[in-house]
Amino acid sequence: NKNILLVLDDAYFEYMKNKDYKPSLDLFKNTNNVVVIRTFSKIYGLASLRVGWGYANKKIISAMNLIKPPFNVNQIAQRAAIEALKDNSFISRSVKHNIFYANKIKKFLENVKIFSNEVTANFLLLSFDKCKYSANFVFNKLQSKGIILRSTENGYNIKNKLRLTIGSKVQNEKFIKAITDIFN
Repeated sequence: NKNILLVLDDAYFEYMKNKDYKPSLDLFKNTNNVVVIRTFSKIYGLASLRVGWGYANKKIISAMNLIKPPFNVNQIAQRAAIEALKDNSFISRSVKHNIFYANKIKKFLENVKIFSNEVTANFLLLSFDKCKYSANFVFNKLQSKGIILRSTENGYNIKNKLRLTIGSKVQNEKFIKAITDIFN
């Protein structure tokens, strides 16, 4: 329907390495009713700056410019975003780090019957359906050790699952040790 504006959030675009993945920009760049948005919060690590960008046809962009506040992104955030776009080696290292630790954690968790999705972003959705402990039990144990995962029960109504964001080497190793302690 051409009367509906479709907004596609490509926040995890840089993490997508599946051969069958087609970027939203490639699929919809010649349409009149689609906006593709991306963020600097994920792969670029600039979440606190609250900066991103969007792609749409000129008519949609003009309409958006009519309603945006005059100073919606400060100059520091703009400069940081521009510099981040230039740093391809950081992106490459970040993707490799993410894939390495996501796969390491995924394989480790399978030993205690916690299963997850294939690695396609900077997080794993952990399923406790075949595990001896519930997601809620593990969530509370981890929280008592200073490790906070996202519960998917309340906001998403996904039962017995937790969302784990892949962190730094130190954070990931701390998580693995905490899980080892809980299950031993």
